[in-house]
Amino acid sequence: MIPPRRPVVGALRRVVSFFGEFPLVLAGLLLFFVFAALEPQFITGSNMVNILIQASVLLIASTGMTFIVMTAGIDLSVGALMFLGAAILSSAAFGVLPPIVAILLVPLITAAAGSLNGVVVAFVGVPAMIVTLATLQVFRGIGGHITEQRSFIIPEELRIAGRDIFGIPAPIVIALVVVLLGTYVLRRTRLGRYVQAVGSSPSAASNAGLPVASVLIAVYAIGGLLAGVAMVVQLGRLGAVQPTLDSGFELTVITAVVLGGTSLNGGRGGVVGTALGALILTIVENGLVLTGASPYIFDIVRGVVLLAALLTSGAPQRLLVWIQRDRKGVLDTPQRGTSLQ
Repeated sequence: MIPPRRPVVGALRRVVSFFGEFPLVLAGLLLFFVFAALEPQFITGSNMVNILIQASVLLIASTGMTFIVMTAGIDLSVGALMFLGAAILSSAAFGVLPPIVAILLVPLITAAAGSLNGVVVAFVGVPAMIVTLATLQVFRGIGGHITEQRSFIIPEELRIAGRDIFGIPAPIVIALVVVLLGTYVLRRTRLGRYVQAVGSSPSAASNAGLPVASVLIAVYAIGGLLAGVAMVVQLGRLGAVQPTLDSGFELTVITAVVLGGTSLNGGRGGVVGTALGALILTIVENGLVLTGASPYIFDIVRGVVLLAALLTSGAPQRLLVWIQRDRKGVLDTPQRGTSLQ
């Protein structure tokens, strides 16, 4: 009799458990093989590097959005903030500053603009969607005023983020650093614990003495800061500013976050899942381009993901309430053959 191969069974269980915990990895692998079968050029080394470079801007911006969504908030002004930062960096006023100073200063400006969203949400009590929908118009309007709705070519000295670092494209390095730092902050710092607590229950967090208003301002400031960093990386790659730059990009950012498992109700999520969501969206976009498919399919995919997230938001909580109510009804129903005394 041949003894059972327990190590093989154990390894299989670990694989199943891993994909159960990170289903996006399986989805990404399936998409990878599908596009590889449809277009051999998809699996070339140069295209793999190209996918990572393409995903870098989305990875950075969606990391900041993860903090915001985990507090049950949302930021519709991310794309407008990136355009505003690009407009400021391309303006003549910044031409007198050393390039490295200008590059470092612009993300600080977008962080201050993002914190403005947090102040209004925290102290005025206006829903985040309404606040950021308004500031979307404001930020894009200011950017349009600065650029006068014209296109600009970015000087080579301001395209530092588009170069290589020890032979590795700088966008990939910067995105990796941002994802690692975002993961550390959410998992290992007091701010990360506060973000989760505020997203789970703002009233309970306030009753526990947590600085809810400060946390909200901080997450929107982080979102603004990383929007500025994403813009610097994007300009390093593109080298130009157009009036329609990043118009609608906030929808792709939000899609990456919810695809990565961050709950729109707040309190649950993480940067690792968001990074996987951003990579999957980039793989889809890249694969569609290489296979010659209609570019509008990507919009359909993005819209379906957002719609599914909205429809299923809070589903686990509703299911739990239903189960508890049903169980209570069973317990309260007199059993046949018993008497109530």
